[in-house]
Amino acid sequence: MNLQRFLYKNLRVGWTILPIFALLLLSAEFLAAQATISAGPPLLHQIRTIYVAPSSDEVLPLVRARLEKWNTVMISSKLDEADAILTCQTTSTIVPAKAIVRITTAEVTLLDRRTQRPIWRTTKSEAFDTTRLADELIEQLKKDWRKSASEY
Repeated sequence: MNLQRFLYKNLRVGWTILPIFALLLLSAEFLAAQATISAGPPLLHQIRTIYVAPSSDEVLPLVRARLEKWNTVMISSKLDEADAILTCQTTSTIVPAKAIVRITTAEVTLLDRRTQRPIWRTTKSEAFDTTRLADELIEQLKKDWRKSASEY
């Protein structure tokens, strides 16, 4: 009889602890998920591999060639092997003046592959020369890269 009371009391206490244990477990999972979500995209200088998104853009091959020469990052041919995705969108505007001038504006964005959030973005414009435009875009990336590393 005493054994039955002992078991009954212990089981009742066990069932009381179970919801508390479940709440603790759920809150730990919630905190872990929250930490993952709030981590955000990596800093610019933490990117080591870049996937260059395919595009018919005329500036993108020039930017890619300059990235390949810059030995700080690797260009990945596979999306799932990269840390970030580089996209480039250009617009051309014809400006009538004494001579007709074609101004090309390029917006280059580096997106975190996992979250699709922008890590870095710049917009540059250049008249006539798209190679100079690509040089300016990569120089801005290098400048911001150094700044990101020095602030870290």
